[in-house]
Amino acid sequence: MLTSGLGLMLLSAITFSFADILTKYLSSTFSPMQIAFVRFLFGSLVLWPILYLKGISLKGHQTRVLVLRGLFGTLSFFCLLQSITLIPLSSAIVLLYTFPLFALLFSFLFFKAEVKAGEIALIGLGLLGTYILVNPDFDAFNAGYVYGLLSGCLGGMAMVFIYKARQTNGPLIIYFYFCLVGGMISFPFGLRGFVIFQDYKVIALIILALLLLIGQVLMNQGFKYCKAAEGSLILMSEVVFAGLAGVLLFKDPVTYRFIAGGLFIVGSGVGLNLLSRISSHTSNPLQSQGGSFGRGSSSHHRLSGVGKTKNRHAVFTDRFFSFPSPDSSARIS
Repeated sequence: MLTSGLGLMLLSAITFSFADILTKYLSSTFSPMQIAFVRFLFGSLVLWPILYLKGISLKGHQTRVLVLRGLFGTLSFFCLLQSITLIPLSSAIVLLYTFPLFALLFSFLFFKAEVKAGEIALIGLGLLGTYILVNPDFDAFNAGYVYGLLSGCLGGMAMVFIYKARQTNGPLIIYFYFCLVGGMISFPFGLRGFVIFQDYKVIALIILALLLLIGQVLMNQGFKYCKAAEGSLILMSEVVFAGLAGVLLFKDPVTYRFIAGGLFIVGSGVGLNLLSRISSHTSNPLQSQGGSFGRGSSSHHRLSGVGKTKNRHAVFTDRFFSFPSPDSSARIS
């Protein structure tokens, strides 16, 4: 199973879906900042010894870019948590998955990346789906939809900075800065009113942090054994699983706006991934296989330290903690 890329991506999507369910359940007890603080603290405590074992400097390269990636990723996660608290789980997750649209848009606006006509059409389709889903009727408007849209928007900006950071940094240090910045921002708010011995829900909160990390590991491992576009499409099944959970467990309403808007948003994401696959296959067939910095990738070794003799701990972390290529729709929060 560890070498079945699509199977690992499916497990990752299911794991993230369980994390979504647990987040919705815990949102009635803990504030978004408290949930975020435990998640970031847990991630930092796990990543710190791994970085030490691999001999990676905590300073990294292009520190400003690393901090900005951490900042936008953190804000995206905060908005996602707030959105899950205020609106149906299914709608919150659908809005999160608008981030590929914003990543492409921001790449064009700030870095003059080439955008093709088909991509522009798909961005328009995704934005139309967002309008239908959000239904900006101010007589019955819920701010949770704004937070959901912001989670996708800020996540798109985080993806842009991931791309910039990957030019000089390895994946571990990028994710560590995400947890570090998130922990620093959420620390003063996360401890406010936090009760350590609040029965079983504290354990559930730790399990949530563990699920998010496991989902990330499964996703990273899966991208090693399948093409980036294929893996991204499987990962988007989180929308389906979370949507079903929302309807069955939390009685989320199934309206024509949710169905139409969700289909347009997910369809635009699928289309962008297919265009990315076709483009990469046409420009360089060798890059269409193994879109992530995985096995046999010289880029990964260049970013993690060239010529260093790896001990068994470093080999383990190389196998399970190398992140996907930033042009794939990997989950960013």
